[in-house]
Amino acid sequence: MKSVGIIVNPAAGKDLRRLVAYGTNSTHSEKINAVVRMLRALDALGVTRLRIAPDPGKLGERAIETAAEGLQTLDAGILEMPWLLGSRGDTERAAALMREQDFGCIVVLGGDGTSRAVAAHCGEIPLIPVSTGTNNAFPRMLEGTLAGMAAACIVRAARPGEAQHRAPMLRLLADGEEVSHALVDIAVIDTLDQGALAVWEGHSVRELFLAQARPDSIGLSAIGGCLAPLEADCGEGLHLELGEAEQPGCIHVTAPMAPGLVVRVAVARHGRFRQRTPVRTTRGVFAFDGERELAIDDGRQWEVLFDPQGPWVVDVQQALNLGRARGLFRGEPQAPAH
Repeated sequence: MKSVGIIVNPAAGKDLRRLVAYGTNSTHSEKINAVVRMLRALDALGVTRLRIAPDPGKLGERAIETAAEGLQTLDAGILEMPWLLGSRGDTERAAALMREQDFGCIVVLGGDGTSRAVAAHCGEIPLIPVSTGTNNAFPRMLEGTLAGMAAACIVRAARPGEAQHRAPMLRLLADGEEVSHALVDIAVIDTLDQGALAVWEGHSVRELFLAQARPDSIGLSAIGGCLAPLEADCGEGLHLELGEAEQPGCIHVTAPMAPGLVVRVAVARHGRFRQRTPVRTTRGVFAFDGERELAIDDGRQWEVLFDPQGPWVVDVQQALNLGRARGLFRGEPQAPAH
């Protein structure tokens, strides 16, 4: 049986957007309790090995200590790896190590940025992204018990590719070479000052490339979701060029940019794209999944590539149905044919 991994971002849900919006504060205690519920669910369904990535708040250790007395067969421990200060690099190294050790499933507690870091290094391991961040267009709100049960169903009852789907992603190209990527959105911000990493002001966005656009999301992708939603598995991305409020011909869209922060933005043009589409803006900063990272070099040709073959993501409802159908909840699991 393959191992289950858990990666917790202790900083998720604590960025600057808390000062301008009304999002919930995902405390360390809440994250620890969620992991405890996952451990108990994994143990109840017969998973034998779990490893949690280390973090500076020692959330994994505290969750294991809390749950230890009630665990029967689950070997729960901390992933052995060198780490620094709980940076994104630590998250990436943890995901890469879980890939090298052939884990069967990774549960990710964080926001869009945490999922992005894991997805870049987890290879073919399916993810269960659990929302503990601010905007969370990629991870979804999911009770910890159900996340643990779904992970157990994947490693104990599912065949490769079952109860999973490929999430699309966006790849930023400079002169044809990939320089970065995003799971949800790549935005071009009209400023040369990276300042605070988080992006929440629609008026500063000049271009927006979306891998998904749903009206039930919060963040930059909600602009597309409230204007021209993308159907799941449609094989296309959405490109928007934003304008000024008084600019003639613009469509004015009201969208939730952060929890409790609903704003109107002007969209000058929008349309779907397949494969590559050029970046028209020549000055500013690229933001990936809501965080500013990279200044535009106007001497290079910038493009965004829509890639439908992103990370594997577990369909929790399908996974639970699969576990039920194969006897996992009755204590008589039928071994999947791998």
